[in-house]
Amino acid sequence: MQSPSLFRNILPVLGLVFALSPLGQAASPNRIAAVAAESRAAVPHTVSPRVKNAADLGSAPSDRVLDSLTLRFNMTAAQQATLTQLLNDQQNPSSPRYHQWLTPEQFGAQFGLSSADLAKVSSWLTSQGFTITGVARSSTFITFTGTVDQAQKAFHTTIHNLNLNGEQHFANTTDAVLPASIAGVVSTITGLNNFRLKSRAVPRVVKTDVLDPKYTSSVSGGHFIAPGDFYTIYDSKALISSGIDGTGVGAGTGGGYSIAVMGQVDLSLADVAAFRAASGLPANVPTVKTYGPDPGAATTSTSTPNTGDLAEAQLDVEWSGASAPSAKIVYVNSKDVINTSMPAAIDNNLAPIISISYGNCEAAAGISDMDSFNQLFQQANAEGITIVGPAGDSGATDCDSNTAIATQGLGVDFPGSSPFVTSAGGTMFNDGSSTGATTYWSATNGANSSSAVSYIPETAWNETSASGLSAGGGGASAFFSKPSWQSGTGVPNDYARDVPDISLDSASNHDGYLFCAQGSCVNGYRDASGNLNVVGGTSVVAPSFAGILALVEQEQQKLSPNISPRIGNANPTLYGLGLGNSSYYNDVFHDITGGNNSSPCETGTPNCPSTGSIGYTAGTGYDQATGLGTIDAYNLATKWSLSTPTGVNSAATISATSLTTTASICGISSGSLPLSVNVINGTFDSSGNPITGSFPTGTVQFFVDSAAVGSPVALVSGHAAYTLNTSAISSGAHTISAVYSGDNTYAGSRGTLLASDGSPSPIDVVSTTSPDFSITPCNANVTVKAGGVGPGIVFTLTPFQGFTGPITLTTNTNQTVAASYSFSPALSSTNTITINSTASVPVTLTLSAFQSNAKTATAQLKLASNHPPAMKLPWYVAGSGATLACMFLLVLPRRRRWGALLAVIISVGIIGAGGCGGSSSSTPTSTTTPTPTPVTNATPGTYTITITAVAGNVSHSATILFTVQ
Repeated sequence: MQSPSLFRNILPVLGLVFALSPLGQAASPNRIAAVAAESRAAVPHTVSPRVKNAADLGSAPSDRVLDSLTLRFNMTAAQQATLTQLLNDQQNPSSPRYHQWLTPEQFGAQFGLSSADLAKVSSWLTSQGFTITGVARSSTFITFTGTVDQAQKAFHTTIHNLNLNGEQHFANTTDAVLPASIAGVVSTITGLNNFRLKSRAVPRVVKTDVLDPKYTSSVSGGHFIAPGDFYTIYDSKALISSGIDGTGVGAGTGGGYSIAVMGQVDLSLADVAAFRAASGLPANVPTVKTYGPDPGAATTSTSTPNTGDLAEAQLDVEWSGASAPSAKIVYVNSKDVINTSMPAAIDNNLAPIISISYGNCEAAAGISDMDSFNQLFQQANAEGITIVGPAGDSGATDCDSNTAIATQGLGVDFPGSSPFVTSAGGTMFNDGSSTGATTYWSATNGANSSSAVSYIPETAWNETSASGLSAGGGGASAFFSKPSWQSGTGVPNDYARDVPDISLDSASNHDGYLFCAQGSCVNGYRDASGNLNVVGGTSVVAPSFAGILALVEQEQQKLSPNISPRIGNANPTLYGLGLGNSSYYNDVFHDITGGNNSSPCETGTPNCPSTGSIGYTAGTGYDQATGLGTIDAYNLATKWSLSTPTGVNSAATISATSLTTTASICGISSGSLPLSVNVINGTFDSSGNPITGSFPTGTVQFFVDSAAVGSPVALVSGHAAYTLNTSAISSGAHTISAVYSGDNTYAGSRGTLLASDGSPSPIDVVSTTSPDFSITPCNANVTVKAGGVGPGIVFTLTPFQGFTGPITLTTNTNQTVAASYSFSPALSSTNTITINSTASVPVTLTLSAFQSNAKTATAQLKLASNHPPAMKLPWYVAGSGATLACMFLLVLPRRRRWGALLAVIISVGIIGAGGCGGSSSSTPTSTTTPTPTPVTNATPGTYTITITAVAGNVSHSATILFTVQ
């Protein structure tokens, strides 16, 4: 990454912004007194949550080069307070700081590290053998390179090779440790792993035997979205025909570009040109800027997995440019879209609008990374940069991807869940099966390949089928509390940041967007065989809405030439237009009131009701399926300045909320659970300790599965206690959280009940009114050498409320491991154990660190989930009806976002009357001449295995950490 020299980064803050502000500071304070190597402190949460779901392949080569290492610095409480007020003032039309955006250097002067501290950090890094490659213009991070050996020694961590879902990765397996004085100013370290965000696109190829580049397709009669259709449906045609086409907005405001598109693979400019030619758009060649090592072209290599990134890059550049036909597009390329491309775009102030079509569910993103990047997004907003990101494509269950059934509960997509990013959700057209073709579509095509004749009614996007989840993301953040600008009709009173904010068409089938990739457009949009490349997903919404915002900014520049047209955080104005002033809502937005983003879910898994469906329904005003609705671009642009932005959080100091319990969280049969909440200052001193001072005041609201329970509880000296009435909660797993309201000094924050390893952990409730049972303990640990047999784990099934009957037990994993198991006493042929009295029934599970082909039976096949690393939650799969078998191969094969493969092979061994008893053996029983039996030993590593107990609609589970040495 290109950067100015170290000592150029701290510059005096000049201009009206700070001359008029009592909060202006001449320079950042010095925070590092001295760097003492013998005094060390860990940087919390620097191990990716994805590590625990990956198979450990052993130590990474010591000479492997880590070429994208970054230390990212936090802010003091005073700096955060000043920044919060600045962001508020920049959105307030009555403030003298309204739209007075900062340069990166001005941002660094107030909110970055001082030049003296940067020098100390730089000196320490070079003393450890690292090579510094850049210092942020905003003084908020330092990039450097080094080897695995240097990183392990400097950060007192271990870096291993890992296998996750068939992809090869490396990652640190313990938190990084730094000299205490440096650890106190570091929010996270990136580059110690190569896990990356995933594309949120849903592509498909539409095959045909006849060449015809017009859409409506004369071949199939089907409809596909070309740029001209987009202009008609979302009413941007009048803007474009009047000369509002996205030109000129970026000039003189930081880099000369209107939209910066984030990517992590080399782009094909020829495909972009082919798309624009097929669409009847003027030639407009994007600029490509690469930061750090070039990621190269798309490859299927498991060591550098970036399959699908190329199609994502093409559609993002093509559709941001189609939505704003003359916008200056810069494609920001690197090996990592969030760790390198995004910071480079913001720190170099490349464009007033950033589009990113990548994401991951919050639980997989990790606490330290979300916190650090949320600070980066605040910098972007302070520079006047608007960020648009996808809401996700797995409905309300974002942690489940490429699966036909959800098991990990409610979840939303980051970075879209950040309050400083506009989250783009999805809709689909509801044009009617018989009249739609004649009412809303022309049989021929006009300008820009258009055939749509008007706005088309929409519902929430949901094309979920047996092939997999495919619906617009949405729901409540488990990490970010509700920003004060998010209010109005339909906004849930859930104390959480809700997504999405807006939506546009996202359907892949009805109706998808045309795009060009890998030479697919040789005759209009068709390839040489007459096929079309069609794509859906919220991946398309982000760049398309970014283009609409470029039109909005150009319109504002025309109307108010003396005020910067940059928008910064678009959300306060969007909600001001949408819900803050009802006279504009119906002009600017299409209120989507039909459909849902629900996912089918496995009964008994977190948040899954007895109906087996989980998600949100579209309704009047705001909803968690479509946000504020879809856009009328002309009215959005022309009425933008007429709305007063809704309020932003003016609290001075960030807070941190923790939620704990002293009771067991599994098999809760008492009807109550004691909870304890502590709310503290969310910043730390140079020794890594929370900064003390006045206690936060206000209240705490408790939630079960994002639904408020009871009344808010007042804090006393930053503490609140609450007894949760579990008798009012349905049987099974539930997520418990607490949200602090904030006060005049402290901002609100959210805490989730955590397991001992720091991951969100659901409670397991036993009904107090209906027949039910428990399985205890809910957590166990087993360590065994590869090829060996572990000690038995005794699980106890206890009946409550007169429960009797059979309980089916299944044993599954979300990782690939060659392992076998047995139950004692042996289960029946239907994989059940029966309770016929009030007495508890013990059952012993024995795990063996090998898999043998000895006397195995044909296994039942079942479609299963590709679980991204997220909350440590169970994976449920129904038991097999197979006959006697002693061995069980636990497999989760490779899945790819872009692939069509959705099959999984699970071999489930069922123990019958003549079973293996209390242990597993690799010796076969045979009536013929014995032959050597192939045995596969388990690969060393730590695996998560789930035991699921099901009786009718009642389900409980236990988790085992299975360590193979």
